[in-house]
Amino acid sequence: MLPTRRPHIFGALLFILLLADSAWSTKYAGEPYYLGVGARALGRGGAFVASRPDASSAFWNIATLAALQRPEIMAQHAETFGALLNHDFVAFVKPSSDSTGWAWGAYGTYLGGGGIQLTALDSITGRPVVTGTENHADWSLAFGLARRTPRWWSWGVTLKTVMRFLPGNSAYGLGLDAAWWGQGRGWRAGVKVADLTTTFLAWDSGRKETIVPHVNWGGEYELPQMAEGLTTLVAAEAETYFEGRKTAAEYWAGSVSVDLHLGFEASYRNLVFARVGSDAGHLALGAGFTSGRWGVDAAMMDHQYLDNSYRISLRYLLR
Repeated sequence: MLPTRRPHIFGALLFILLLADSAWSTKYAGEPYYLGVGARALGRGGAFVASRPDASSAFWNIATLAALQRPEIMAQHAETFGALLNHDFVAFVKPSSDSTGWAWGAYGTYLGGGGIQLTALDSITGRPVVTGTENHADWSLAFGLARRTPRWWSWGVTLKTVMRFLPGNSAYGLGLDAAWWGQGRGWRAGVKVADLTTTFLAWDSGRKETIVPHVNWGGEYELPQMAEGLTTLVAAEAETYFEGRKTAAEYWAGSVSVDLHLGFEASYRNLVFARVGSDAGHLALGAGFTSGRWGVDAAMMDHQYLDNSYRISLRYLLR
């Protein structure tokens, strides 16, 4: 029998979807902050909202941290679409030291690069000429809390600030993410609503942009063990937007669009890992290993029109 309170959850999600469909949203305004983090996640095609927690879960689904066993630090560097963008990420996560079921995490992301050409009109020819180049950057700093319930699920919320810097202008915003995670015998499921209350980006020029909510929801399942020490799992996730992306997404109908993330992971005695996935139709490959408190993961994503993306991340368990 379904829990009697579940209709309230569906009602809240319906309200979010109606809010997200409002006409005053700014399409793609939140795109730089949605790029996934962690090479483990990229190797699985970005299907990570339901995964067992590590430090990158502070970004993917804060609710999973309620199942965290030990504090962890992660650092990541990525070359996204070749040398087009640098993407860096750092995070620290920590479970509660008592039996209250609380956990918390904090992270920061940076996405940026150079090569924005500034131009002016030549005083003699009247034609535009390049006068210099500038950098651009998108930053996000966030802090989140997760709580385990007496049942089989947990919840979490994340408060984040976003910053955007372009030549001559800057913008700041404040947002809230909410997440849910559940697990059972061999399966896990997760939901994350990003920018739940709608995040406003206020520019120093007086212009305002809005980042409307979008939903990541999915699950993973551990396959029957095929050999001693060998474990495998499959994962799937739907990244759902409500801003009329249409042909820019894998699937769309009206203002609703969906990008699918599919992944497979195999591990031997939780020491060596191999991964393959599809990130919105792009092939992703990854590998990793652990040694004591250390863990290293690397991943690559293919792109049909742009250069490949490469990501490496380093994890360390504090105790």
